[in-house]
Amino acid sequence: MGKHVFLSVLGATILALLLGVYLSSLKQPDTQHAGFPWQVEILPSGHTRVFSLTLDESTVGDAEQLFKEIAELTLFSSTESPAVIEAFFNEVKIGGLKSKMVMSVQLPADEIQAMFNRGARIATLGSGTRKVTLSADDAAKVRQTAIASITYLPSVHLNAELIKNRFGEPAEKIADSASDAVHWLYPQKGVDIALSETDKEVILYVSPQNFDAILQPLKNISDNNKPNN
Repeated sequence: MGKHVFLSVLGATILALLLGVYLSSLKQPDTQHAGFPWQVEILPSGHTRVFSLTLDESTVGDAEQLFKEIAELTLFSSTESPAVIEAFFNEVKIGGLKSKMVMSVQLPADEIQAMFNRGARIATLGSGTRKVTLSADDAAKVRQTAIASITYLPSVHLNAELIKNRFGEPAEKIADSASDAVHWLYPQKGVDIALSETDKEVILYVSPQNFDAILQPLKNISDNNKPNN
């Protein structure tokens, strides 16, 4: 009887350990299976879900936990455009593909200005843009703020044929006058893919209802570059 009791206890212990490992794996998602860049889901709420993150809902802190990397948080301010706060991930591996990611957060302009004033350190870049290191308290608040957009910078080349096969035919293509890039636009998915012959591809994700914020500036540039009759 003693032997049977020992084996029963041992079996129950092993089962409990296996169950614990399984439950732990559910709490800590494997970024290998977080989705490829072309796996874009539009939720009933209208928000975009990509890389296991839901735009306008998931926070920067959620992304840090998912990718197991602490983001570099920076506020950029210039005289030519509104100040923005970005979370930079230097090395993310998803589905076996390495990439860098830049995420923006949506905060009121007056709150961003207050964070600028409280900045721990300010440096001026060659372009005249000021790069501000956030205070510890402001950085903690940004990590609790929802992600408004994701810019995906793959380490491998994604050519036009692959993009078309994976994302489908774009609704529109607009040339970028500042470079040789051509923007492939997918407004229903909230995706803008900049394809270039000389640079790596850049994929921008936003929720579809916010796509006009991307589309209108591109159209303005395109219209301004059209020859006058």
